[in-house]
Amino acid sequence: MALLSALEKRRAYRGMTKETVDKETLTRLAEAARLAPSSGNKQPWRIVTVVDPEQLKSLGTALTDGNYWALHAPVLTAFVTNSSWSNVMGKREYASFELGMAAMAYQLQAVEEGLLVHPMSGFNEAKAKEVLGINDDESVFVLVAVGVKGDTSYLGEKHLAQETSPRNRKDLKEIFAFDSWNENLYPSA
Repeated sequence: MALLSALEKRRAYRGMTKETVDKETLTRLAEAARLAPSSGNKQPWRIVTVVDPEQLKSLGTALTDGNYWALHAPVLTAFVTNSSWSNVMGKREYASFELGMAAMAYQLQAVEEGLLVHPMSGFNEAKAKEVLGINDDESVFVLVAVGVKGDTSYLGEKHLAQETSPRNRKDLKEIFAFDSWNENLYPSA
């Protein structure tokens, strides 16, 4: 049940202090990602963790307006992939799936370390690649803000309310079935 507890604790909070996170801890997060399942052990993803204040400021220019709060995070981590790095099973490409598993392992380790972790898709990928020195062929799939829970004074009203709102997830019967597909599995309109 410990894993379910970690999954229940993991939530995309935004209220972080500017307190730094030591590199030893951040390395453990990357180690957790490294241990995620990988077809043929290709590990078709890479991680760039930004902690330098000037580099954080530069990477912050890639964030969309809705992710203003991440400018306060002491750590931004980029998960990078390229579909050519993965095994292809028939016509299925697994790089994005495997990156997702690695990113989840990273997040669960962050929870275990007592940190907040918030994955984001709201950023300008071209700008992020420019700041991080990443080639055009690669994809910055997600940015993850990491920090210590704390200050919420910089959050807008909507985000402040989300920090304490109940966590709502779909009912299990809407996403899970035994033996065959059923009508409950179709998303509601």
